[in-house]
Amino acid sequence: MKEIVDSHVHVSLLPFEGWENMALAGVKKVIGCSLFFGAKHAETLFDHFHQMLTLSMSIADKNGIKLYVTIGIHPMGIPDDWTRVIDALPDYLKMSGIVGLGEIGLHEGNKREQEVLYEQLKIAKEYGAAVILHTPPENRIEITNKTIEIAAKVGIEPRKVIIDHANLDIIDLIEEFGAVPGLTIRQDGLTPQVLLNHLERFKRGVLNSDYSNLRPNDPVSVPKTVRYLELNQAHPELIDRISRYNAEEVFGI
Repeated sequence: MKEIVDSHVHVSLLPFEGWENMALAGVKKVIGCSLFFGAKHAETLFDHFHQMLTLSMSIADKNGIKLYVTIGIHPMGIPDDWTRVIDALPDYLKMSGIVGLGEIGLHEGNKREQEVLYEQLKIAKEYGAAVILHTPPENRIEITNKTIEIAAKVGIEPRKVIIDHANLDIIDLIEEFGAVPGLTIRQDGLTPQVLLNHLERFKRGVLNSDYSNLRPNDPVSVPKTVRYLELNQAHPELIDRISRYNAEEVFGI
């Protein structure tokens, strides 16, 4: 069985059965991403980070999965006192088990979101941390261009940047910048069929389920996609790259 890495899971929302099913399907490593919609206070995010580093890690371990954590301020949960979270990020990045910042980025693309993203990317650059950047379902090209503009202004290394929820509409923008495409598999986004038909364009990417309970999705979408690619004679080396090695390189795991 392959050793699969799911590079984007909102682990605080993943039920125990989800962990079990991922382990049975061959997932060995998970990148657990921060997400707390509607956060009003910095303490809310601090508690959320603590929960991932304790409870979620314990559940992952019980299922034989190694959990690595990314923390940060999601654009849909920016607390009123968000600068306190920014100030705390360097200390978090020194903690065992934390491998970067994510999920962060732009959703509506307003001035406040841009300011929060800019400050987080400055921290990531200073500490050489990987980042997972959100792209929204609407205004995708405009928002992706703005995200890249901010990342370029900060001067962060593109190879440390995953621009997630990539699809055919923004893959060329991601490649031109030199970032890593995040390949979220779901029926209303990048499907296994689309991935197979354009595998060369997505070969630098990292597969993920983006599991949450906020919309229909599948915690075993990554192993199912690997199986689909194998059954359709995709090149084994490309399958290994997008389902394991690319993510291991970005996060140093």
